[in-house]
Parts: sequence; C-alpha cells; structure tokens
Amino acid sequence: MKNFLKNEKYLGGILVGLAFLIMFIWAMIGTMPTGPDEGMRYSVAQYLYKNPGKLPHGDDEAIRNARWGISYGFSPILSYMVSAVFMWMVSIITTEKMALLRAARMADVLFITAAAWMVLQIGKRLFSDKGQRWLFCVLVIFLPEFLFMGAYVNTDSLALMAGAMILLAWVRYLDEGWTWKNCFLLAAGMGICFLSYYNAYGWILWSAFFFCMTVLFCSDASWKERWKFLFGRGIAIAGVTLGIAGWWFIRNFVIYDGDILGRHASDLCAEKYAWPDFKPSVRMTPEKLGWSCKDLFLYQDPGWQHNWLITVMFSFIGTFGYFHIFMNETVSKIYVLFLTVGMCGVFWMLREFYWRKSTVSIIRVPDAAKGKPVKIKTISGFREWNKKGFFHLSMAAAMVTPVVLFISYAYHSDLQAQGRYILPAVYPIMYFVVCGYGKLLKKFVKREEVRKWFYRITAVLWVLGAVITFVSLILPEYLG
Repeated sequence: MKNFLKNEKYLGGILVGLAFLIMFIWAMIGTMPTGPDEGMRYSVAQYLYKNPGKLPHGDDEAIRNARWGISYGFSPILSYMVSAVFMWMVSIITTEKMALLRAARMADVLFITAAAWMVLQIGKRLFSDKGQRWLFCVLVIFLPEFLFMGAYVNTDSLALMAGAMILLAWVRYLDEGWTWKNCFLLAAGMGICFLSYYNAYGWILWSAFFFCMTVLFCSDASWKERWKFLFGRGIAIAGVTLGIAGWWFIRNFVIYDGDILGRHASDLCAEKYAWPDFKPSVRMTPEKLGWSCKDLFLYQDPGWQHNWLITVMFSFIGTFGYFHIFMNETVSKIYVLFLTVGMCGVFWMLREFYWRKSTVSIIRVPDAAKGKPVKIKTISGFREWNKKGFFHLSMAAAMVTPVVLFISYAYHSDLQAQGRYILPAVYPIMYFVVCGYGKLLKKFVKREEVRKWFYRITAVLWVLGAVITFVSLILPEYLG
C-alpha cells in the first residue's frame, strides 16, 4: 500500500477520482436550485434541449427571468450546449424532470474533473519538489468552492477548465518552448475561455502578453527570425481561437446591432422587461450612491454575517447552495489565514519576477605576491531575458485581473459578494501560496525532513477539510 501511494500516477488518479465522486454525488442529490441562478442558467440548457439546432435570443420569453428581465442567453452558452447534449442522451432512457437536470449538471462535473487532471500535469512541471507539487494540486482541487463549481449548472466550471488549459500551455512552454502542440493547446484554451465567462478573460489578455514577450525576448534566434516566428505562430493561434469562438461574437454583432459581448443589449432588455424596482436605471449601485472603495469593502448587507470584503474572502473558500449554506466561521478563518501567510512569503521571491536575470562572469587573476595562485573577480550584469520572470509577471497579472473586474462590476453594476467571481485567479493564488511557503520554510526551518512533513500534513488536512465539509455540511443539508 505504501509503494502504491508513492506512485504519482496512482495517487493523482485517486485525488481526481475522489474529486469526481464528491462532485457527482453533490450534483445528483441537489434539488433545484443547487447554486446561484441555476434556474436561469438551466432554462438555457432546457431551451437548447427542446429546440435542437436553434440558439435562443437573449430576450426570448422562454429563458427570460421575470424579475430581472434578462436571461443568460446574452452570455456565451457553450457550457449549456454541452449540458443539452447530456440531456438528449439521458432522454433516450427517461425524460423525468430531475433526471434531465442531473444530466445537465454532468457537464460541469466533467469540466471540473478535466481541470483537476490538468492541475496535476501543471504541478508536475512547475515544482521539482514533490511536497510542493502535491500541495499545489490539492490546494486547487480540494478548495471547497472549486468543487462546488462542479455541482450545478453554471459557466464558471468551463472557465476554470479553460484557465487550466491555458496555464498548462504556459508551463509546457517553460520546458519545451512554443511547439505547435503547445500553441494549439493555448489557442484551444483561449477559444473555450472566450465562450465561458467574462471574468476569466484575463487569461486571454495575459496569454497574448506572455506569448509575445517570450517569443521576442527569450530566444537565441535573430530578430528577423523572432518576428517571423511571432507572426507565423501568432496568426495560427489567433486563427484557431477565432475558429472556436468567433461564431458567437459574429452572431452577437448581427442580432444585437454591433454589441459583440451582448452586455448593452442585456441592459436594454432589463430596462424593458424587469420589475420596476429591478430596472438598471433605478437600481442603486455603489457608484450611484457615491461610495468610495473603502465604503464598498466595509459595507455589510443586513443578510450578511460580515462586511463585503470578508464575505467575498469566505465565499471564495466556500459558500454553497443559493449563497445560503455557510462553512463554519472559524474554519473559514483558518483557510484564509493559511492562504494569507503563504502569500506573505512571496515577498522573498520578488527577484524571481524580474524579466531579465543576472549573468555572472568569473575572471581568475594571478596573485603570486600573496602566495596564492589566483584571485577571483566576479562581474555581474543583466544580459539574459528570463522566461520564468515573464511567467511570474503573467501569473500575478492573471491573479489580479479577475479581482479588479469583480470589484468594478460590484461598484458599477451589481453589489454582490460572491467569491466565485474571482475563482479564475485560483491557479496563480495557490501557486504563489506554495512558493511563499517554500521560501518561508527554507528561511526559518533548516531541517529538510520537517519541511517535507509540513507539505504532507498540510496536503492531507486540506483534502480532509473538503471531505469533512461535504460530509458534515452538504450531505445533511440536501438529504435532511
């Protein structure tokens, strides 16, 4: 058994299998609604199931919510299209209402399972230390909110899978360069990301930055060859990306009078059909109230247990159901404290964010006068571009972007405190947390064996935390 667990292939399979099992059970036992706006989201999948080959208009009454006056048909619907495929498959056997809902959720179960598998591949390439590698994997996969995204109909799950694909392409580049395989993986990830959720679009933006910077500055080829490679591979990546996602935005451009994202069309629809108190023109937002960012962060809704900022942090760890099933407050604080300490350790790796790395020249000079054969003089410079530095910069940007987009959305449009909106940042967050602990342990813990046990124990406790949360909180809530 000990040798079995040491085999990384089997251990990885166990972790992914356990995550799949939790999400599958969660999806199967959940009644409507299991997650935020699942009813509105599921109505799009139902439309696609009932109308094969036809895509809904955003203001179609069949999918439009009466209160808000809008639908999720204005946003990319690829996730719901996959859900509809599972519904069609199950309808061969039964068309029972709950059976179709559970079939729709299987798309999200599989999206997160695929993301978990890719996280294993990412961890293997990013960390040479096995302890850090497995800690990174479990921090992502067994974050309770990450698993929750695989339990109900949503588009966050597809966004997380797309983000994992993009990150895998980045880390494969670090080992292999921009091979055609890695370019196509990057393009596929970006194409799917375009068709997932807007809060994940930072991965697309920073992929362009990372690709261009590494091609132009991290190569031994001539400048002419670099530019040729950049445009050649870049056009291929753009072509595949547009081939996957372009149809959706062209369709939006045509049916929504040039609004390729459908956001303005959605606002117009809400203004026309929403209940009087829910129309965008009368709905109060922090911007209309003249709040500062501090006012936003410290605001506490009567239905919340904490202010906006703390609620976001706790719900990033895990808040379930229709945003009404909360983890134990002390447990949530321990999660947040653990992540905060790890992020503090990043201060000791700031030099690794430099995009140019030091080169050291060693000159041996005869020094017979002092009775020594030679003396050594070192000359330092900054002559080589550092692809790992660009990687760290891109990861930091990919971490910050969803947070900035969410704060902007909450301030200008809708005051929500749902941590799932910043989940696209989970990969860089957990990467920097693990790196931070690596720096802290090397600085303050001299014994390597102690450091190894820290990673092992922490990884086991993190997995147990997710399992205990599911068994003690979710199962009783859904099964009564």
